[in-house]
Amino acid sequence: MRLLLATMLFCFTTLTQAADTRFDSIYFFQSQAELEKKGINIESFGRYTRVLQTQIYRALKKVKMPQSAGYLVVAVRSDGEVATWLDMSPAVHEHYDNQIYETVKKINPVDVRSGILVFGIKMAIDTAVHTQKAVPEPPDWPEARKKLNDPGNIEELVLSLWPE
Repeated sequence: MRLLLATMLFCFTTLTQAADTRFDSIYFFQSQAELEKKGINIESFGRYTRVLQTQIYRALKKVKMPQSAGYLVVAVRSDGEVATWLDMSPAVHEHYDNQIYETVKKINPVDVRSGILVFGIKMAIDTAVHTQKAVPEPPDWPEARKKLNDPGNIEELVLSLWPE
């Protein structure tokens, strides 16, 4: 009887466990020379990404989500506006996608002197295994790329998909 009770308690605590969000490496869509032209300060960028990771972790720590791994893609314009996209497999429910977007928008972004800074951070939810994808590619990006004059221009791509 005790074993049965202990097993049931263990199952209950397992089911109510919060999402454990982990982050890994950063992928830059632009070269180091381009980042320097944009005036990206590495120390400020490092602080920004640490705050971003901490705030997303806090926002998701009280929810239960299925395992997922991929990238959080962030774009910061020189006017301080921020947009995000998720490239996760399996896809994160739209509610949590919006929650992540709102969390990122509340953070003071890194200063961008000109143009748009675009980067991705590997993110894993409830799994220790990060994606093996080398380059982030959110679901709506391939179709948007086909409509561009220069499909390799990340700033043009991001602007074409920027949320209103």
